[in-house]
Amino acid sequence: MSNEHVADTSRARVHEGENMTSKGNNVVLSVVLFLVLFGLFAAGLYVMAMFTAATFIAGLAMCLVALFVTFDLVPRFLT
Repeated sequence: MSNEHVADTSRARVHEGENMTSKGNNVVLSVVLFLVLFGLFAAGLYVMAMFTAATFIAGLAMCLVALFVTFDLVPRFLT
């Protein structure tokens, strides 16, 4: 065994925790969140297509809430 190999193994023991990946999120929770948030976004698009100013604004709000929760709140609380 060379000195270089011994140094590499001792360095690997020191940095052992850094090389591990996270366990990830619960699959059931991820699927439920996907269905709810995608459903809210799709429903917002449907409501926006009803051609009145009030429904357009309501649908736009639904889409914005779905996008905000998807890209801001979910990563903040599930990591």
